[in-house]
Amino acid sequence: MKPLRLILSAFGSYGGRECVDFEKMKQGLFLITGDTGAGKTTIFDGITYALYGQTSGRRREGDMMRSQYATDTDETYVEFTFSELGKVYTVRRNPVWLRRSRRKNKDGEYALTKESARVELTMPDGKAFPGKMKETDQKIVEIIGMDMNQFSQVSMISQGDFMKLLLADSKERKKIFSQIFPTEIYWLLQNRLSEQEKQMSVSLENIRRDCQRDIENVQCLPDSSYKEAWKEKGAFSDVDNKPVLELLEAMEQEAEQQEDALRASMTVVEKLLSAEREAQEKELRRKRLLEETKILENELPQIQDKVRAAGQVLEAVRARYDTEWPKKQEQQLILNREMPEYDRLDQEEAALKQLAQMLQNSVAAAKRAEEKEAETKKLRERLERQQEVLKDSGIRLNQANQKLEECQGKMVLLTGLWNKKPLWEKFVSENEAAVKKAEESLSAYKEASRRHEQLYEQFIASQAGLMARQLVEGEPCPVCGSLHHPALSQDEGAAGHRTTVPNKDADKMIDRSMVDQAKKVREAAEKAVEKARLKCQKLSEEGAALKSGILNDADSILEAPDRLFEEGNFWKSIFDIGHDSQRALQAARQQAQQIKKECDCFEANTKKLKALEKEQEQLGTEHTEMLQRQASLSAEKKSREESLSAMKSKMSFSSKNEAVKCLSNLNREMEQLKNALERAEADEKTWTGTLQLNRGQFSERQQMWNQAETEANDAKEKYARLLETSGWPAETEHLALETRREQLTETEKNIYSIRRTNKRIYERLSRLLKDYGGEQENFARIHHLSRIANGQMAGMARLDFQTYMQRRYFQQMVYAANRRLAEMSGHQFLLECRSLENLGRQGEVGLDLDVYSLVNDSTRDVKTLSGGESFMAALALALGMADVIQQEAGKIHVDTLFIDEGFGSLDENARNQAIRILNELAGGDRLVGIISHVSELKEQIEQKILVSKNDRGSHLVM
Repeated sequence: MKPLRLILSAFGSYGGRECVDFEKMKQGLFLITGDTGAGKTTIFDGITYALYGQTSGRRREGDMMRSQYATDTDETYVEFTFSELGKVYTVRRNPVWLRRSRRKNKDGEYALTKESARVELTMPDGKAFPGKMKETDQKIVEIIGMDMNQFSQVSMISQGDFMKLLLADSKERKKIFSQIFPTEIYWLLQNRLSEQEKQMSVSLENIRRDCQRDIENVQCLPDSSYKEAWKEKGAFSDVDNKPVLELLEAMEQEAEQQEDALRASMTVVEKLLSAEREAQEKELRRKRLLEETKILENELPQIQDKVRAAGQVLEAVRARYDTEWPKKQEQQLILNREMPEYDRLDQEEAALKQLAQMLQNSVAAAKRAEEKEAETKKLRERLERQQEVLKDSGIRLNQANQKLEECQGKMVLLTGLWNKKPLWEKFVSENEAAVKKAEESLSAYKEASRRHEQLYEQFIASQAGLMARQLVEGEPCPVCGSLHHPALSQDEGAAGHRTTVPNKDADKMIDRSMVDQAKKVREAAEKAVEKARLKCQKLSEEGAALKSGILNDADSILEAPDRLFEEGNFWKSIFDIGHDSQRALQAARQQAQQIKKECDCFEANTKKLKALEKEQEQLGTEHTEMLQRQASLSAEKKSREESLSAMKSKMSFSSKNEAVKCLSNLNREMEQLKNALERAEADEKTWTGTLQLNRGQFSERQQMWNQAETEANDAKEKYARLLETSGWPAETEHLALETRREQLTETEKNIYSIRRTNKRIYERLSRLLKDYGGEQENFARIHHLSRIANGQMAGMARLDFQTYMQRRYFQQMVYAANRRLAEMSGHQFLLECRSLENLGRQGEVGLDLDVYSLVNDSTRDVKTLSGGESFMAALALALGMADVIQQEAGKIHVDTLFIDEGFGSLDENARNQAIRILNELAGGDRLVGIISHVSELKEQIEQKILVSKNDRGSHLVM
């Protein structure tokens, strides 16, 4: 990866937009220098943040990189352009930051809104990569070929990372290497073996516990012949559990034999109980049939009486039916013939009622039309009177509008004039300040001029004094040429060369620089006076123009505005006139609005009068038509009333309701006669059938009783024979049989439960013991592998699998580091990976580092190095790590290396060696950048980036 350009905007200490153009740098070594805290490391932070969203030292998150010097409109972002394999890419990334909103809120102020974090990757074809932030970050890693951890060790070695790796113990180096080198798979392997060992140990213990629990749950039968044997052999063994299984099998066979004997006894008892139950059921059936036969025999006389009574009722109901039914049927036919006439009568009455309602409505409508016509007439008269009052409103409206325009024009003029008051007050304030500033500048100039003259005279005098000290009697004076110097002394010059200028600095030696400095102060004060004078002149011209415009605007409003302005009453007069004009404008506006309403009312009344005139004509016509319709409806109503009276005189009833009611009563009486006859016939038929059914049931029950008595006697004899053959006494009761059956059942349940429990235990034990043997073999193998992989073998160093593999990378790093360290240290010492024989037996070891002295052939701990030696060793180790990572990361080629600080601890020779090695590392196609404030490096390294800082943030100079 080769950097081309870096843009920092409101990022870190950079308040504005700064650009680092790496293309201006020639291949080789370059220096980034500046004061402490100026922002040198921020350049590294910008590169790593653009690529990975993190700063170089990981001490600050991207959200913390918003510059404190940025305004709320400055955008915070980093844009980094680089090339990889000849293709150019650009990454632009910004953190979360607060910016000023583009629109004001309801209070008229700009609020702060949150800008989300974003990243954009521009590909070589100029198109943006389409993925989201996570996909874009992955794409950048894919392009560069390194993640953040590898990049920070290969291309950008941050401040403090040198010593971290050099002085770390084995455990800390293991953590560092785990992030850089692909050794996690070995850690996963050893961790998997350890976890598998723990799981298998737990599994074996669970099997042991399950087997012991099952053996403890085994039960012996109360009279078992194996009780003593089980007490002796019933325990789990890690060696052989075959005797336990054999004993369990024998105990199960014994239980099965006892179960068979119990089932045979149970069968005999069940047969006896079944025979007894059958005899009891037969006897109960015989008794029940006997009772039913007696009940049927007693019911026969009662049913015969019911049959005779039902016949008598039937004869009486039939006689009544034959007498009344023909008369009611004839009356029903007459009413059915008259029913249509009643419908016509109802229609006529309804039509007459509707006609009466129409007549009533017509009378009411005529009355309403008459009343509305009168109201319309009154409204017309009232509007005509109102129009007479409003007829000149148009003329008055024109007059009011003209007055309103005059007031508005005057207010516009007054408002514009009043708005110039703050300008005049600002001018007065600025003019006073400018005059004061001019006076102060003039005073300062006078003081500076006096000071310069004084120092100049004193300088001349001091020069004369110096010359006087050098005069030698008989030698000519360089000023006057005299050979005689009568007044030589230390504090005064020769005659004619003595100074008498009094001054507070008389005891001080005045040199040319002091005089020149005073002169510069005087010249600066003189420029300040001229600047203040020009500002006063400019303000005076602007004030005159402003006053002229104000008086010109006030000429049409005030009398003698010049006099009022000079007296100081000008603005008060303007305010008073404005106040009066405001009230006059308000009154004129209200008057115009009132007259406008009157004009609108006049136009509206004109339209209403035309509508009322038309409406009055329509109402008169409608009233006449309604009176004519009223007369027509009255005549028609009288005719219908006479016709309806004639129809009612011919009908049997006065209304259809009465006829319908009479017909309904006839139908109901005829239905009652019919229903009474049908009920009497049904009752007579029902009781006759009941008598026949009762006689048949009585005969059937007699036959069934005779058969049941025979079956009951047979069942008793069968039960007695079964008791005799089974060995039970003839007088055995049912309770004794039930008790015996319960005893046999309970005993069988107990034996069955014990046998089933023991059988399940036998099956589970067989399976568990089979698994236990296989698990023991696997556990022994995994246990051995786990102890080797995790460095837990007795008598050996605690070197686990991952550390063993990391040691390979470490040895390569030390070898690569020593190639540079030998030259930097003047072949004084080398680094050495501690041998396996010298590793300790406690704690994590394997990545320990020692120093081998080439001078005295001795080995010591790396922490004994001095500050300069530590830096050289750390730098060499970091460069060695970079070499190894490049080899392991797909042979990637790094075009740029950045190193942050550390050269201040080196002496001149060591520094020169380090610079020479870094120059060799850069070669002709690589950039190596160093961040340092060491002054000697500024002379040794030609290419520089200078970082400076002021009250507005940091700035770059290339």
